[in-house]
Amino acid sequence: MHALVFGLLFVWQLPQNLVALIILLFSKTEGVIAYRNFCFALKTKLPQRAGGVSLGSFALISPSNAHDEETIRHELDGHTVDSKIFGPLYLLVIGLPSVLHLLRHNGSKNYYDFYTERWANKHAGLK
Repeated sequence: MHALVFGLLFVWQLPQNLVALIILLFSKTEGVIAYRNFCFALKTKLPQRAGGVSLGSFALISPSNAHDEETIRHELDGHTVDSKIFGPLYLLVIGLPSVLHLLRHNGSKNYYDFYTERWANKHAGLK
């Protein structure tokens, strides 16, 4: 039953899963940090500003945040919920706005006040 649910979710989240697999092909991945909610958290080399990126069945966590439970929860228990909800629309509704917010964020406001980050924290039970 677990494999069936994982497979159905993988297909429902196919666009972001394909992006994750492409990133994984070209980045250094050091292994699995955690697995829950039908998602893998992987310790993966990411651009310096990114603590983590959630794409479908994968939460890619930078090595500097691989032991930070809040970052792992934010990605693995937060953004992945939105991925399951929005399915093929996730990249448009959450992914792209989140990346643009990261690139434009200058520290004048709390990074987590933006709707994508606020929703992820709410799903993960974080403040």
